Amino acid sequence: MNLTNLLNIVFAITIHKSAASVSLGIALVKTFPNDFRLVRQLIFIFALATPTGVVLGMIFANAGEIYSIVFSSLAAGTFIYIACTEVIVEQFSTPGNRWLKLFVFLVGCAIITCLWFIPGS
Repeated sequence: MNLTNLLNIVFAITIHKSAASVSLGIALVKTFPNDFRLVRQLIFIFALATPTGVVLGMIFANAGEIYSIVFSSLAAGTFIYIACTEVIVEQFSTPGNRWLKLFVFLVGCAIITCLWFIPGS
């Protein structure tokens, strides 16, 4: 891995983790408004997830193709589960702009599907 690839990964993780942490922090404070100790503990566990994932990725990177397949499948399944049970249900249960939401949802599905056709991915 060269320096450019490393910086791209660090940048992507930083952007994603910052957006996810703000969202999680807001959700936890709304869910546990009187228990900031629990909120801090859960945020700490969330913060440990990235370094743990990086270390596990480094350990299993050269372990074999089956590990890559298993972990990619777990990641994809997690995204699909959260999308189907949390995001999509919430968005379509609120009134207004349902056709626009459906259109944008289908465009997003099409874009993700097109990624499959990119060589080397």
